[in-house]
Amino acid sequence: MPFSGLIGHAKIQEVLSRMIERQTLPHALLFVGPEAVGKTTVALQLVKHLLGSTTHPDFLTLERLVDEKTGKQKSQINVEQVRELNARLGLTSLSGGWKVVFIEEARALSMGAVNALLKTLEEPKGNVLFLLRAGGTEDLPATIVSRCQTLRFGIVPGSEIIERLLKMGFTKLDAQTAQAQSLGRPGRAIRFLKESSYQAQLTTGLNQAISFFSASLPERLRQVMELIPKTETEKDEVLSSLIDQWELVLRDVLLRQLGLRDLHVFSSDDSLDRLATMMTGQNLVSIFSRLQEVRAAVSSHINSHLSLEHIALA
Repeated sequence: MPFSGLIGHAKIQEVLSRMIERQTLPHALLFVGPEAVGKTTVALQLVKHLLGSTTHPDFLTLERLVDEKTGKQKSQINVEQVRELNARLGLTSLSGGWKVVFIEEARALSMGAVNALLKTLEEPKGNVLFLLRAGGTEDLPATIVSRCQTLRFGIVPGSEIIERLLKMGFTKLDAQTAQAQSLGRPGRAIRFLKESSYQAQLTTGLNQAISFFSASLPERLRQVMELIPKTETEKDEVLSSLIDQWELVLRDVLLRQLGLRDLHVFSSDDSLDRLATMMTGQNLVSIFSRLQEVRAAVSSHINSHLSLEHIALA
């Protein structure tokens, strides 16, 4: 079997297995869906089946480069990278079989990169398979989407996540706890169980969110400078992590208001109960909206402090 140990996505596994068996793999597959649901895991298992290893010389990746001056990843994949890739694809496969290209952040392709990639996507030379990953088809130009076969990854049912975690040797209590905070994303559940730093991060995020959203406006604006220090070198990553954590906490606040305690991520907490009585539904809608605006702009290296102030004013 091409795939093993995956959590969820049985239909997608079936479709890909049938393509492999019948030798009908297209030139390009686009995997779309929420973060941490398994898109990258499926892509890498497919690579291993076709090439034997993800270290095979015929496995090529296209990713954002690191800016030598700032030490940060650039915001886009540039046209020169695609031209270099096209040149490598023009060479004979070292194994005489497949060449596989993985573009994990397809939305990062610049317009120049997109234009340079189009002809290769449409008419690749030899057995070339492009694997592109994105949150949704709307993240990419229609010209790219139309040249790919799209496979949509959805949220995985909690029962499937728990069942797989139990088979992996985790206790029932740990599996249930991990599933609750994963929100249907297996990657988050496994990370929760295997990385103590991630568990600590969730606790810190809970405390920060309660302190921030229960404070007065002047106090919220003061806290902005503490949440992301001026000296922080990876401000984009810190901001993204903060948004993830706050969304999780505010989701619990909303569930408390709706009386849906069985769906809580965090265990009973008096501070969250108090926050649920303080905030109105309109407050939450406004904050969720601003969190999404900030999330969408993070890749453009927006000012982290101004972004948090934007949220604070909600």
